[in-house]
Amino acid sequence: MMILNFDFGFRSLKVTGISLFILLFSPQDIFAQHAIPLNGNDNRNSDYYSNNLDIHSSVQPALDVDLNGKSFKILDSTIEIPSGDKKLRHSYFSSYQLNYPRETFRNYYKKPSDTTAKALGGEAAFLVRPIYDFTVGGDLTGKKAIYSAVAGAIIDADYKHKIGIELRVAGGNATLPNYLDSIARKSGTMPGWGDRAYANGNGNYSFQHLSGNIVWRPSKIFNLQIGRDKHFWGDGYRSLFLSDAGAPMPYMKMTTTIWKLQYTSLFMMMQDWTNSNGSANDFRNKYGTFHYISFNATKWLNIGVFESIIWQGTDSHRMRGFDPNYLNPITFYRPVEYSLGSPDNAMLGFAFKIRLNAKNQIYGQLLLDEFYLKEILARNGWWANKQGYQLGYKSFNLHGISSLNSQLELNIVRPYTYSHGSPQQSYSDGGMPLGDPLGANFAEVIGILSYNWKQFTFRAEFICAEYGLDPAGKDFGQNIFVSYLNRSSTDPLHPLAVDYNHRLFDGLATDLFYGELKASYWLNTKFPLRAEFLVGARSENNTVMGTKSSFYLQAGMSLPLWKTYRDY
Repeated sequence: MMILNFDFGFRSLKVTGISLFILLFSPQDIFAQHAIPLNGNDNRNSDYYSNNLDIHSSVQPALDVDLNGKSFKILDSTIEIPSGDKKLRHSYFSSYQLNYPRETFRNYYKKPSDTTAKALGGEAAFLVRPIYDFTVGGDLTGKKAIYSAVAGAIIDADYKHKIGIELRVAGGNATLPNYLDSIARKSGTMPGWGDRAYANGNGNYSFQHLSGNIVWRPSKIFNLQIGRDKHFWGDGYRSLFLSDAGAPMPYMKMTTTIWKLQYTSLFMMMQDWTNSNGSANDFRNKYGTFHYISFNATKWLNIGVFESIIWQGTDSHRMRGFDPNYLNPITFYRPVEYSLGSPDNAMLGFAFKIRLNAKNQIYGQLLLDEFYLKEILARNGWWANKQGYQLGYKSFNLHGISSLNSQLELNIVRPYTYSHGSPQQSYSDGGMPLGDPLGANFAEVIGILSYNWKQFTFRAEFICAEYGLDPAGKDFGQNIFVSYLNRSSTDPLHPLAVDYNHRLFDGLATDLFYGELKASYWLNTKFPLRAEFLVGARSENNTVMGTKSSFYLQAGMSLPLWKTYRDY
């Protein structure tokens, strides 16, 4: 198949001839629609609203037009929107629930009247918005100043909610706390953004960012997106299926919603940085296809089925490119993979979300990288028992206090999960895992408490984790970027016995603690300008390195483009 190249300056984006046809299809109907930003807990009360809407919340980002007009009537009750949220124009999620129109360039910079808020927007719109993140602070443990300076722009346009275009361009540099500096050096990525980090010396890093998409929505049941963006599949704070901690990736995504079912097919191009000398010319391409079926079985139960396949674009024998066997948007991949001689990295997953009532929700994920029931029942630590588990609980308006929300989440991933015999086919992109940023061979507990009062948001986050660190020259299953063919024995007396007796936390058992307190003030401006003050602490401990700790303070102004992960 012919591959077309578009050089965006940051990464070569390849799309198939099929994608080009879709892009050029019906040019007279071109218009824009937009995705709700992936800013997670920074979206005030978004989880509360989604818990009480008849929507498929697992596949994110969602389209704004798909959320317009959703009813808040659930079962026999009606959810009331806190009056303060009506005034917060920066709150993307709540504004779309209130049926605000897609504002045009003419009225975007003006405060909309009640009449405007109720009316539909014009046929066409063109917007230019800023991207900014300016913060200063200090790493008190490392005794150094830290800062970030990021600037850019978002350019978007739409026409009749049928076709939308959005482009985000940004760049900046930062000096990081010691532990984030270590993560940037090890992964080669900018924490919080996921883009490639360029070391400038003296602990300073610069990066460039490019993302965006084109959306085509010919009807309410189908939409197609092509672009370069982040994705998050799940209802938790972490996702074992597909996470947004890494860089934006070139992709094509098709979503079909019929009755109580939503079916999503995602095709992506990624990069492999293993065995690279650091030059972009030395990076190798890899590809992935992902499917997710979401079924709203009842008003209180959602069930999801996930599958994915990762394969390398080139190997020592051939230039493979995008394998047409995986273009079928419906076929489950395990049969296809076996028909190809099982060379690729395939995974299967199941998810659920139970709405206990308007204020409480339970959710979870089960990931199967390998599943052999005989070996699981034997409980002998077979190395290929590669699974991941998530269980979480969300509570809204805790103890009757409006906008006081909490979340508790447990994630467990067994050794060697996400890894592959060929490191190029690991479940990763660049220097970051596609799942939980801790990789594998870990267990973590996450607790989040947030409170919104007028234009203030207060948030506390605590993470306790344990993982089995891979000592030098050993592989006990934590590092997903190395081949599992080189796995190490857990029995010193039998160094060649590498198939059994593999347990959670094998290797150098390491304890991790992360805590963060953040206070934000949302300015009543047309752009979502946020002033915030943050206190963060992290410690890592094992018997070899002792305790490494970091304590830092940070204050500044930012636009919440998406979740900025610092907690791994």
